[in-house]
Amino acid sequence: MLKKRFTPLGQVMCALAPLLLSVTAFAQNARPAAPARQAAKAREVTGIITDLEGKPVANATVAVSGGGPTTTTGADGAFKLSVATTNVMVDVSADGYTPHQLQLFGAATPLQLQLTLVKVAAPVTETRMVGGVVSDTNRAPIAGATVRVHGTTIQALTNADGTFSLPGVAVTEVVLDVEAPNQPPTTVTVPADRATVVVAVGEVKVVPAAPTTRTVRGKVLDPDSKEPIAGAQVQIAGTENVVFTDGDGTFVIENLPVGIAKLEVSAPEHETRLLEVGVERETVDVPLALAKGEQIVIEGRAPVIMKSSLANGSSTISGKDLTRVSAQTIDEAMNAKLPGANMQANSGAPGGGAQLRLRGISTINGQSSPLYVVDGVIISNVAISNGANAVTGAQAGGNASTQDNPVNRVADLNPNDIETLEVLKGASAAALYGSKASNGVVIITTKRGRNGENHASVTQRVGFSQISNTLGSRKFNSINDVKSTFCDPDGTAEECDEQPLVQEYLAGGGKTYNHESEITQIPFAMETLGSASGGTDNGNYYGSVLVADNPGVIGGTFYKKQTGRLAIGYKFGDRVRFGLTANVIHSTTDRGLTNNDNNNVSNYLVLAATPSFVNLQPQNGAYPSNIAVGGGANPVQTVELYENREDVWRMITGSTMAVDAYSSKDGKQKVKVIGNLGVDSFQQKNKVLSPNGLTFEPTDGLPGTTIDASSANLNWNIGAGIVWTAAPQNNSFRSALSAGVTYESSDLDSVYVVGRSLTAGQSNVDSATSIQTNQIRQRTEDSGFYAQEEVALLDERLSLLGGLLAERSSLNGDTSAYFFYPKVAGAFSLIAPAKAGESQMFAGLDSFRVRGAYGQTGNRPNYGNKFTPLTASNTVDGNAGLTINGAAGDTGIEPERQREFELGTDIALKDQRATLELTGYRRDISNLLLQRGLATSTGFTTQFANGGALRNLGIELAASARPLSSPKAEWTTRATLTLNRSKVTELPDGITPFNAPGAGFGAGLGAFRIEKGKSATQIVATVDDIGTLAAVGNGEPDFRIGWSNVVTAGDFTFSALLDWQQGSDIVNLTRLLYDGANNSPDVEAAAKRTALLADSDPRGYIEDASFLKVREISIGYSLPKHIAKHLGALKSLDFSLSGRNLLTFTPYSGLDPEVSNFGGQPIGRNYDVAPYPPSRSFWFSVTAGI
Repeated sequence: MLKKRFTPLGQVMCALAPLLLSVTAFAQNARPAAPARQAAKAREVTGIITDLEGKPVANATVAVSGGGPTTTTGADGAFKLSVATTNVMVDVSADGYTPHQLQLFGAATPLQLQLTLVKVAAPVTETRMVGGVVSDTNRAPIAGATVRVHGTTIQALTNADGTFSLPGVAVTEVVLDVEAPNQPPTTVTVPADRATVVVAVGEVKVVPAAPTTRTVRGKVLDPDSKEPIAGAQVQIAGTENVVFTDGDGTFVIENLPVGIAKLEVSAPEHETRLLEVGVERETVDVPLALAKGEQIVIEGRAPVIMKSSLANGSSTISGKDLTRVSAQTIDEAMNAKLPGANMQANSGAPGGGAQLRLRGISTINGQSSPLYVVDGVIISNVAISNGANAVTGAQAGGNASTQDNPVNRVADLNPNDIETLEVLKGASAAALYGSKASNGVVIITTKRGRNGENHASVTQRVGFSQISNTLGSRKFNSINDVKSTFCDPDGTAEECDEQPLVQEYLAGGGKTYNHESEITQIPFAMETLGSASGGTDNGNYYGSVLVADNPGVIGGTFYKKQTGRLAIGYKFGDRVRFGLTANVIHSTTDRGLTNNDNNNVSNYLVLAATPSFVNLQPQNGAYPSNIAVGGGANPVQTVELYENREDVWRMITGSTMAVDAYSSKDGKQKVKVIGNLGVDSFQQKNKVLSPNGLTFEPTDGLPGTTIDASSANLNWNIGAGIVWTAAPQNNSFRSALSAGVTYESSDLDSVYVVGRSLTAGQSNVDSATSIQTNQIRQRTEDSGFYAQEEVALLDERLSLLGGLLAERSSLNGDTSAYFFYPKVAGAFSLIAPAKAGESQMFAGLDSFRVRGAYGQTGNRPNYGNKFTPLTASNTVDGNAGLTINGAAGDTGIEPERQREFELGTDIALKDQRATLELTGYRRDISNLLLQRGLATSTGFTTQFANGGALRNLGIELAASARPLSSPKAEWTTRATLTLNRSKVTELPDGITPFNAPGAGFGAGLGAFRIEKGKSATQIVATVDDIGTLAAVGNGEPDFRIGWSNVVTAGDFTFSALLDWQQGSDIVNLTRLLYDGANNSPDVEAAAKRTALLADSDPRGYIEDASFLKVREISIGYSLPKHIAKHLGALKSLDFSLSGRNLLTFTPYSGLDPEVSNFGGQPIGRNYDVAPYPPSRSFWFSVTAGI
């Protein structure tokens, strides 16, 4: 028996309040508000400044670079200055002396300096060192030879090995005079750019020594603002050779190896970048993006060594790309931006409702949603039905149904809070997430504060939406047209004249109405965003708020959301780091009455049967009953009075801690201990009211229906781990070993109370005379432990990774049994450092690598598959009588098993002007969860058990290019390709081909069918009157392509995103509804389709769902900063005009080729039954930076 483990949202907030207050206090104390506190976190620097003669320099200025503290020397040349304990640059200057700059490395101890300034002197000739070796004609070194710079007194004698050095040589072309014992005199010309020579005495020929090092110049820039980054550190990887960029972002680094070299570039509050510099390159520009907020804890299940060494095709969307155009939900914002992903909306209803499918079909009966992880918190993406099935009767029994058009709860997240969104698409990448990762993992990292000055921004958006497609209806040109359509051909003329629709046409004089426009609207929308961030060396913070009001295009529908988020990071000393995030979300929505129904009440289902000449408008203050449909439902009245409200309060909070437990003296070995705790809690309240005043309510004899539903969900996860990184003194390899333990829990409790026959004007369930209740409870627990080893070899050209997760779950038949999920991966760079004198391989490329990976994940059994449910049917002697309901549990049920192997390559041209990521994969899913029939002698009819297998083969491609890149303009274009093919490879004995469960209306109208040797997404149908089955379509697209373009010209930015789907078929039952009611605009085409259906051939209603959508367009203007700074406290001011889903080009005759009457389904999507219509939106935005 399940015990209730539900923590109300208020209790969670109360429990977290002391922690929030204490951490907030830390963050406030860390801010440089009061001078006394600032002093406590500074170090004292004292010193004396003298000239070359040892005399004190008075009135010299000593200042921290970038506008920091400043002081001047006294008459004795002494000074005293307080500086931060971090790395700082100090400028020293005095009249008549050459300015001097020095770097002070971070420390907390006082520092004494003795500085010497040099008086400004007349320019002197620049000199250099010239060296070389003198040998005879046999290449034997000659000792004691005299080497003299011609025309000067600079000379030297060669050493025993024939070498010499000449300091102070002018940086011009010079001639060396060489005299050696018993050898003829020789002269050698040394060019200005050459520092070494080889002199063969006795020959005229002089062979300059091949250079062993070179000099590279460059500039470090912010990729977004194009501003130079001063003080960035540029280091030759693996050496102590370090330089810092100047104020204009430029640097010069010498003694770089002649072959391919690697530069490690870093700067405060920016990401560290490892850059390969080819043999021929003398200049390089380094874009250095802002860091994604301080990563207090590295997620233990993620690779530790650099991202560039990953052996999987990864897909990451930046927060900027995610929100170029306003989106209500993150799934809407993800469209067409990920290779290997098929994101489709279930309908056009406000507030979300979509399904993300990664690398094809992963299951038939199991869970189909990816796992979502936000800052280490595993969140719920459950879609809880609102209970409207009690009104529509779409599914037998009246209980909540997948046809209720529910919202998947990932829609609660605020897209504007996201820093990056990374998708692990298959088992080879997501194996360490075990039996929750079969459908992929979406890892969301939210924005964090950064050290430095405080920043704030406010965005105000206003816009509107309009319906983007309509179905139309038949045009009746005359009364004879009406009679021939609706009168009984065998009836009399008098009976025909009495036909209600004939009378309606005559009463209105043939006037027609646009019923779709009567129930739709063009609503105005509003969004207000605000954020603030900042930090010091010890702590940082980030806070944001969102207030959004997005009405729907059907009257009475809407989506409103308010969110508040706080992220705090704090360092306790040098070893302990702590992070806390808290996100409070409130949303309300009304999604109207759409989708399938069996009671003739759903808006578009009723419109399908309502001729355009039927007047639905109020008459004498009352809505008329619709004479065209049984029950008399009037959609105009339904839109006005029907309520389908959903109210959600949610809190997502997580805390992380990292302890640097050990670090060797040379820094080559480090041990870090990490821990995290995440809690996701929400309460969902649904209120559906179909008042007894609606024209269709009296039909069942119980006028008025109210549904009161409440759901509470609590997810929490905890983990602890250790990470050991090591490298030998010679840096021949790097190693990272991770290990840890995990625990996750989920508790869902939903209660539905349905009341019928309401007291007039009342909506409470206790005012009903007929009450029905239903409750759903699901609780799961998972635990496991993992280990992962990574190694980087061959100057980091080769990266290897191996990992293993052992996991058990309460959903498995044996809850104590561990299931193991391994992964192995490798990546190799084909570009090797060139040897001296050799040309560089792949000289035109920045990078070229090949990669491969293998891994396994699982898909847990559904809740209850292992149990045999019992139903209380009656009372016997005061005790509940129990009966079985026909389904037998399987105590040996196991997770489905997915095995995936992928190969790929990544190529980047010079300066990243073009990149290509190509991946091919094969994923095999076995041990499928299938429902089998049982012999009646067992007392049961069905049972879920493991068996069967399917396979996916696919290709993913992501390519980008910068056709134009200049200081004044830049054009970046990017394309993604998704192609997948699935096949059922095995069905166990006793299971014959069957239609996909949970969706569809049978082969007579087209059904998804599971059959060995065939596509898992094939659509079959009867094609003749004897019931012959044939494949007539496929739900899987042939391919999908996303293409984005961003053009920046001066202060203007233009962006566009196209989404192309080729193939995929839809069972268009909305068209069938119009045809069956003789109401389709194209009468002739409708007649052909219905004639085929009369012969049991529904192929006329199975349509191609190919489309090309203009997903996003945006035009932005940024006010120049030098102007914005004059507008009070503003630092920036940006304007934009944008639109989403502006145009759709498709052969599909329905409202939208993205549709799923049955919501999120593993297979049975692509059914169109009277859905909520699609819309396009337009926005004007103003963003002010403070």
